[in-house]
Amino acid sequence: MRQIALKKLLSLVVVTVCVLTLTYGCGGATTATVPPETTPAPTAAVTETVESPAEPTEVAEEETTPAEPTEVAEEETTPAEPTEVAEEETTPAEPTEVAEEETTPAETTEVAVAPEPVAPAEPEAVAEEETTPAEPVEVAAAIDPAALAKSAQVFAGNCASCHAGGKNLINAQKTLKKDALEKYGMYSKDKIVYQITNGKPPMPAFKGRLKPDVITALADYVLYQADNGWQ
Repeated sequence: MRQIALKKLLSLVVVTVCVLTLTYGCGGATTATVPPETTPAPTAAVTETVESPAEPTEVAEEETTPAEPTEVAEEETTPAEPTEVAEEETTPAEPTEVAEEETTPAETTEVAVAPEPVAPAEPEAVAEEETTPAEPVEVAAAIDPAALAKSAQVFAGNCASCHAGGKNLINAQKTLKKDALEKYGMYSKDKIVYQITNGKPPMPAFKGRLKPDVITALADYVLYQADNGWQ
């Protein structure tokens, strides 16, 4: 800015010098041509004083040179230290390390993986033993001798013609022996009662011919003889 101001001052000085030279040159020429009676010298002096505005221009130029304020503004707009402070405040190193140490639950996971004793083996074995109805059939076959004697008479009068001695005299299949009854799924009191009641060709049905309690006692007799080999 100072260099620019100096250049302006030099240009103004050159202009004023040129103006002065022109005015003085023109004044000498006029005095040579004018007649001796009319001498307009004072007018030339007046024009010289009016047309030489040297000092006011210099004052204006000195007032319009704002050199120092620009430098002050530049110094104020350099915020170097505040940025460094902000960077130092935004570096949370230690808190992150503390958070990592708190979020490592190693011991708790080991405590959680513990419940292993879940092996109910013996109760299942007990349940299987309870669901095997093998003995009730043998108990049903143990009837008193009087009932056996009465059922023997019923068997002799109605069944012996085809099943004497547990054999089938007409149809050789499905005899009344234990192995045959078990093979064909007839070693059961309920099934024997159903067979006697409803019959199956060539065996006739005894429903209506024998009372239900007599048919039940006859089924007990058949199972008893099958267990003892038809004595």
